[in-house]
Amino acid sequence: MTLKVIIVGAGLGGLSAAIAFTRAGHDVKVYEKSAFHNEVGAAIHLAPNATRILKPWGCDLEAMQPTTCNHLSSWDYKGNFIATPAITKDLQKKLSIEDPWLLVHRVDLHNALRKKAEEGFAGKKPEIHLSCAVESVDPSTGTVILEDGRVLQADLIIGADGVHSRTVKSIIGEVQKRSTGQNCFRFLVPTDKLQANPITKSLMDRIGLQSLNAFNSEDRRLILYPCRAGTLINAAVFYPDNADGQTIESSWQNFGNVDDLLAEIESFAPELRELCSMAEDVKLWSLASRDPSPVFFKGKLAIIGDAAHPTLPHQGQGGAQAIEDAATLGALFTATTTLDQIGKRLEAYNNIRYEKAVTILFMSRVGDEHREVVMEDLRRFVPGAKMPTNMWLYAWNSFPVQAAQDFLRQQ
Repeated sequence: MTLKVIIVGAGLGGLSAAIAFTRAGHDVKVYEKSAFHNEVGAAIHLAPNATRILKPWGCDLEAMQPTTCNHLSSWDYKGNFIATPAITKDLQKKLSIEDPWLLVHRVDLHNALRKKAEEGFAGKKPEIHLSCAVESVDPSTGTVILEDGRVLQADLIIGADGVHSRTVKSIIGEVQKRSTGQNCFRFLVPTDKLQANPITKSLMDRIGLQSLNAFNSEDRRLILYPCRAGTLINAAVFYPDNADGQTIESSWQNFGNVDDLLAEIESFAPELRELCSMAEDVKLWSLASRDPSPVFFKGKLAIIGDAAHPTLPHQGQGGAQAIEDAATLGALFTATTTLDQIGKRLEAYNNIRYEKAVTILFMSRVGDEHREVVMEDLRRFVPGAKMPTNMWLYAWNSFPVQAAQDFLRQQ
């Protein structure tokens, strides 16, 4: 039967859910608090576990102006090459996959998902309501209350409202955020400016435009990679929170400044500091997080993406995990799903996605070399969890749509 699905939030996860449920034949309404007038963000990874979902959906990957990532290179903070710990073609060969690893601007990805959602599928189109904030949801009745007082009814609610989720409160009550002790400056620099500067040109010649590069000191890290068809270099500087009393929200909207940025990397190589001095529109982001929900569903509510498992940037998997959540639900809730099957299929969603998504959540709180320190916290949610030997293989080796289809065949 056709289900009435309400999706709370129209970020990457919410739009992915709109695509997935519309493709499954359901009536979809999306409620988003923002007006989409000034979408923000920097670049984002589209790892193979995401691109293998987007391609069958018919998403126009080329419209996202992607850069194909051929490898990850590791350098010290003085600019000396150390190693190439991840080579895309080698990882693809080990997993017997061909799905690409793309680097895109977050806004380009969001625009492509919105376009695909608005196109609809087989005569159905989701309704996307902007400037419509949700006040609360009731999982037991399928009720959604908007801030303007309207009361809506759904057979199924999808909470895709991000790290500051209201829908998750219906499962775990008040949310307790926790600091990771890290902050991050994020910014973009036009590639042509870097090529025109003799100090940074040598750096660009070394790193090229088809790789991700990590420059590491003992407690700081500079990440560089291209986006928007190589015309922009995305940069992120991770550094310890100095606990100086300044409160930094976990938000893309906080403005930083170049002087503070340079002060955090004063020991880095001159060409790296020169690149950072050319930063445009610097954003300052506190890497605050919260523990995952102990379960990803309740009653008629499922939560996805950062609402369910707030994922920080260290593994480059936040967007991909939200897309996987949405695709799993879309595969489980076929057009023949009946009302009395909803609970069982939400339970299947939780079984398919929980361990993988929560493991990646905890791994995303630290750099790859410090993953052991989060294992105790991970095991509170995934008893007996083992630390992945290789995070690239662990994250990319994910086929939740196939798992959902296998579940349905066994019913």
